[in-house]
Amino acid sequence: MTLIKIAAVSLNTTPLDFSGNLKSIKSSLESEEIIDSDYVLFPELAISGYGCEDAFYKESVWKRSWTSLLEILPYSKDKTILVGLPVFHSSYLYNCIAVLHAGEVICLVPKMNLANTGIHYEKRWFHSPSGFISESFIPPNHSFANQKSIPFGHFILEKNGILSAVEICEDSWNLNRPSQYYAENGIDVLFSPGASHFAMGKREIRKRIFQETSRIQRNLTVFTNLCGNESGRAIYEGGSLFCENGNVSKEGPRLFFSTYQITTYGSSLSELRSLRAKEFRNSHPNGNHKKIPIFRLTSLNKDSSTSNFILDMREKEKRKESDYKAPVTVYDDFTRAVSLGLYDYLRKSKTKGFTLSLSGGADSAICALLVNSMKELAKEESGNSIFSELGIHEENLLVTLYQKTENNSTLTEKIASLLSREIGNKHYQISIDSSVSNAVELIESQIGKKLNWETDDLALQNIQARVRSPLIWLLANTNGHLLLSTSNRSEGSVGYTTMDGDSSGSLCPIAGVSKEFLLCFLDDIQEGNNAYISPKESIGILRQTKPTAELRPLVTEQEDEKDLMPYPILQEIERLLVYVGLDEAECLERILEKDNSLSKDTVSNQIERFVRLFKVSQWKRERLPPSFHLDEYGLDPKTSLRYPILSGEF
Repeated sequence: MTLIKIAAVSLNTTPLDFSGNLKSIKSSLESEEIIDSDYVLFPELAISGYGCEDAFYKESVWKRSWTSLLEILPYSKDKTILVGLPVFHSSYLYNCIAVLHAGEVICLVPKMNLANTGIHYEKRWFHSPSGFISESFIPPNHSFANQKSIPFGHFILEKNGILSAVEICEDSWNLNRPSQYYAENGIDVLFSPGASHFAMGKREIRKRIFQETSRIQRNLTVFTNLCGNESGRAIYEGGSLFCENGNVSKEGPRLFFSTYQITTYGSSLSELRSLRAKEFRNSHPNGNHKKIPIFRLTSLNKDSSTSNFILDMREKEKRKESDYKAPVTVYDDFTRAVSLGLYDYLRKSKTKGFTLSLSGGADSAICALLVNSMKELAKEESGNSIFSELGIHEENLLVTLYQKTENNSTLTEKIASLLSREIGNKHYQISIDSSVSNAVELIESQIGKKLNWETDDLALQNIQARVRSPLIWLLANTNGHLLLSTSNRSEGSVGYTTMDGDSSGSLCPIAGVSKEFLLCFLDDIQEGNNAYISPKESIGILRQTKPTAELRPLVTEQEDEKDLMPYPILQEIERLLVYVGLDEAECLERILEKDNSLSKDTVSNQIERFVRLFKVSQWKRERLPPSFHLDEYGLDPKTSLRYPILSGEF
């Protein structure tokens, strides 16, 4: 019987926080859960942080990463540790995993397939080898004369008769996977350290990838991941995986608020080897498969108790029952991801809380609910004193302001006030009519005419939003707060936002999702389905109203969907044209196929309107506050969608 115990550590790292990241790594290695593990796997670029961006070019980043690595070495005297860092080798920068064993750096494994789609731009910073390599690396901070070289390349590790290998994150998602060659060389364990960001629905894709890897290669596949809002925009979800025989044997915690989480798993490789002998087939009929160099790691003479293993296998059977919970809904995932994103943004930016212009509409209400959810989850996971430990007064964590004009209804004023009472945040109400009038009169005095709604509709709408901006900023500044912006992706796609007005803010937590999704999110809460947010009387009232900017006189009965188009149609057009990449004619065909009750002329006009608005609104998207990546695609020009500010056809 061949026994093995592996620990997968999921970390909340911060780019360039070498001392903080090292402290978390050391703390996890000192935990009781890891003491008797044979292998410990950390995420990709765990030492430096994944999101260093152009700071990766700095020599100090590589050297400080290496210095941190040397401090981890002593923990490998009785186990094998795999941890990620950037390595500068032969004029190129590589994304590597260092293998530590018996107090030495055994080898460095470079990532072969670099992530360069969606929000990832790894090819800007890193070099990828064109194939399997076996070279030598001279460490920094040492003279060539007294420092032995370290193997650099792709290897199979042999330890106590167990064969293992490493493929890094994107390597596992790519058609040309290193592991297919490792499998033909007989590996028992595949380690896949990652920095795999959160997106709704991505968890299931990730699980399928590693389940299928374990089935077709007949190995134990181990994945671990970063967790948390690492550098501002991307949220990582943790969720370590141990997969065997096409099944998830164990899944680690996801979207947790602590610094790290450890997931351990014990297994007998005898069953996997038996199945491999029975079912594995060579993918090269001529028998010519790539030979990968093997490193033999010295035996550490650890005791392996059969009785302990039998107990562990019994626990494993219990885990199959207890670990598999009913799948969370997409709305629960959204709630937890944004809550974690807000929490990390708050503590890493070292600010004191959030200020929000609460309008009585859906978007600002959702932002308020998510901040409150963040507060409750952080206290639940980190203790009731967590905010005082961070130097934050909990009663001042969220401050909201309703800025009324003559165009606001008493209903939205009521909703804003009621919601703030329901979640218990500090709330203020002011009238800004005199400020709006003063601004309008100043311009009228210069241009020599009176502005009116018939000829100056847009200007008169926008000035209200722009007058609100300095006031809410002033309130945020007095509290040392971040100002939350409330735009969603649908508004961003068509520019339905006032620059330097409601677009103002330090962070826009919901800009990565559509208005259609957000309205369904509120309905899910009111149906009592959300695991973290209970139904609210204010939201019930809100959902009886139509979304409106409330910038025109009340008698006009302004509605967003009258100004634009129905939000479900807007979302479908946006997805097909922007994400899927269809042209307008095929977009029209797809929408009519999906719903033949729609008018062809109406949908055609809506597509034409969307295209026109999308093209002229790129300059607005360039200036929106940072936002979280939450869905399968986004419009953030710095991470998701690069589009020309000036363009001809769509």
